[in-house]
Amino acid sequence: MIPLIAGNIIWFLGVKKNAGIAKPVYNEVYAAFGTRSAMTLVDGTKVWLNSGTSMRYPDRFTGKKREVFLNGEAYFEVNADPSRPFVVSSPSLTVTATGTKFCVHDYASKSGAEAILVSGKVTVGKQAANNKISFISGLKPGERLLFDKQTRNFSLEQVDPYKYIAWKDGKLIFRNDPLRNVVERISQIYNVDIELQGEALQDYRYRATFQDESLSEILRLLKLSSPIDYVELPRVPQADGSFPRKKIVIFPVGEKYKKLTPN
Repeated sequence: MIPLIAGNIIWFLGVKKNAGIAKPVYNEVYAAFGTRSAMTLVDGTKVWLNSGTSMRYPDRFTGKKREVFLNGEAYFEVNADPSRPFVVSSPSLTVTATGTKFCVHDYASKSGAEAILVSGKVTVGKQAANNKISFISGLKPGERLLFDKQTRNFSLEQVDPYKYIAWKDGKLIFRNDPLRNVVERISQIYNVDIELQGEALQDYRYRATFQDESLSEILRLLKLSSPIDYVELPRVPQADGSFPRKKIVIFPVGEKYKKLTPN
């Protein structure tokens, strides 16, 4: 079960004063792997953070925009204020809204990022030279923007938005998704390394909905509903005494898995 934690862990980054006027205090909230976090910002905007996500935000918004800094995946229900746009700055994208519902998925360690609009209107930009923002595209409800960090290219597609925000309700929804995408999503949520072996499995299409299931239960259900088997590898201590992330190998049913070369 993936718990939903309100507030989670917050670090206070300090207060600076200038001519007797206190600047906003920036806090950072973090949703640990295997958890979700929900909170309401001072302007009334509601935010849900997914597993392994951090967000830096001020205790009050000043100036001409309301800006937060995201690393990971978050869903926003923005309180309307046309005079002060709400801005989500992530490692590669900047999403600007006034009052709307949308999701941003951008982990610094990943090669791609995306934004999904549920309702309202947003504009999406990318980080350019000299810390400037280069406009990419506006989004309409039901559109999903995918951004490739290496090529700097993007694409748009029409989707069912709930599939991409259902995680805030404890659900993982897959609808004819390639198995490689399924295991990538599971790896991110549960902070495990999953090796998918066999060419036939890479594009095997999978359909399922999991709700607040543990990793072991998801693996069990995957095995029951698709032509796969899996093995969990023992976690061997590294030279410094620490343990690596759990590794799981998924392979075609009836075959033996190929042993991985130790790191």
